[in-house]
Amino acid sequence: MKFVIHKDIFQYFPNMQVVVAIAHDINNTSTNPKVTEELKEAWYNAQEASVYGNAQSHPSIKPWREHFKKMGVKASEFPSSIESMLRRALKGGKPFQINPLVDFYNAVSLRHIVPVGGFDLDQIQSKLELRLTKPGDQFTALDAQEPVALPSDEVAYASGSEILTRHFVWRQAKTALITPHTRNVILVCEILGGLEGSLVDQVLSSFKQGLVKHFGVVPETTVLTEQRLSTS
Repeated sequence: MKFVIHKDIFQYFPNMQVVVAIAHDINNTSTNPKVTEELKEAWYNAQEASVYGNAQSHPSIKPWREHFKKMGVKASEFPSSIESMLRRALKGGKPFQINPLVDFYNAVSLRHIVPVGGFDLDQIQSKLELRLTKPGDQFTALDAQEPVALPSDEVAYASGSEILTRHFVWRQAKTALITPHTRNVILVCEILGGLEGSLVDQVLSSFKQGLVKHFGVVPETTVLTEQRLSTS
């Protein structure tokens, strides 16, 4: 499966790097206590971000709001996934759990305060793209029965005319959602230009070590940039 970033995305997110991990033959049906413990640890450690006053003021999240504002997207209505999750963590209480693979990448997201997402490769009918939306695209929300048409020029992950995320890192579609039955997956982490340079290596290490440790699979990993727009 090929993943391609369209070059015009970098007009809006200059110097962004996208960390990619592709893994096969995962067992996501069984409970995974070690993943649960890592999620809890990341969740409670993330509460230290309260020193910034709120989630949107965190130095790793504020740039997302600034980029969205430049695109005319209201971050108050369409916050990045990491902002939403950090806000929940700062409220206290126990972390929410979905399934081992999603819990794993949420732990990575909170540990490094970066957006992380994933898609079920077996539900992607054509190549995965990060591009601007266009006429004919459609999005099926998690709580929807029917797809809806979208306005043009939103940044989105897409497969064919199926839009897999809205407003880039705001909300995921029902299409290609990771479930307990998922066996083959692509994980993505978007790291904005200007953030700490070591973040890319840290996330790569978390993906590699975590997938081996918790799921017994060795992923294919790469980093896509404006100079390298696609996986091989």
